[in-house]
Amino acid sequence: MTTSEPTFDQVADELYRLAPQDFTAARNQRADELKKTDPQLARRIRALHRPTQAAWAANLLAHQHGDLIEQLLELGRALRDAQEHLAGEQLRELVEQRRALVRALTGQAEQDAAAAGHPLGVDAVADVDRTLGAALADPDAGRALAAGRLTAPLEPVWWPGAAAGGPAGEPGRPAGPQGGTGRTSASGRGSRPANPPAASSSKASTKAKGRSASQAAAERKRLREQEQARDAVAAAERAASQAAGHLKDAERAVADAEAARRQAAGEAEQAHAALAEAEARDARAQENLARAGEQVQAAQAEARAAGDKAGRAREAARQAAEQLRGLETGGHSAGSG
Repeated sequence: MTTSEPTFDQVADELYRLAPQDFTAARNQRADELKKTDPQLARRIRALHRPTQAAWAANLLAHQHGDLIEQLLELGRALRDAQEHLAGEQLRELVEQRRALVRALTGQAEQDAAAAGHPLGVDAVADVDRTLGAALADPDAGRALAAGRLTAPLEPVWWPGAAAGGPAGEPGRPAGPQGGTGRTSASGRGSRPANPPAASSSKASTKAKGRSASQAAAERKRLREQEQARDAVAAAERAASQAAGHLKDAERAVADAEAARRQAAGEAEQAHAALAEAEARDARAQENLARAGEQVQAAQAEARAAGDKAGRAREAARQAAEQLRGLETGGHSAGSG
């Protein structure tokens, strides 16, 4: 493979930035392009799995906001360290930071997905939240998130106190009376301590340490239950907020539809009124046309009558003129005789 050809990491990072709807076609296309030049790389690319919507959103966070993911992983390391050393007050502060950071990152994932044209549903948002919690609690999950190639959401372990009962959560065993604190008698006979108050003090110390370990375990349990309750409340608040947003969108859509209906009704009413007016104007025009036709016919009749009268008048004038000429001709003849 030449140096100009992409590496597996480059192609994988490119593909896992794509929305699930676009992943499969793009993956197959890249595999086909590489098949002739690097069949092995092509097979590795074709074997990549399509991510879920939540996994894609988490991958976007890793690729676009690597600094925030690093903050998340650093906070997870601090939480595990505080838990291991039973730092109750520090652990409570870090748990509050964890809650705020996970909420902020989940909101960022929602914004990024919406900006990419693929808004997350309520279930996908909850999956992103769980994935971030898993990355906090488990170093391997944190590295998987930071790689930005998740195909499914990560499932978290209980946090804090995930390792309760294991090496990190198990308190050290207190030293007993046989731990060298007792002294033998001056004569060296027997193993009974020569100083009973010291033995009693050792037992009291052991009991105190036991109580301290028990209290620490109880504190971890209380914090774990408290955090689980907070996570449940936060998830419910996000779901309620998202549902409220959907309700507002639906109410706006109804209002827009109602406004469009009113406008259409107004336009229809105007059209009906205009049609009625046009029909009335047409009826009046037809009446005017009929009257005009009648007037034309009457005028034509009058014109014909006037023409006939004019013809008769012309004929009478012609006859009178002939009669006058005849009279004048006869008068001249009588004078000359």
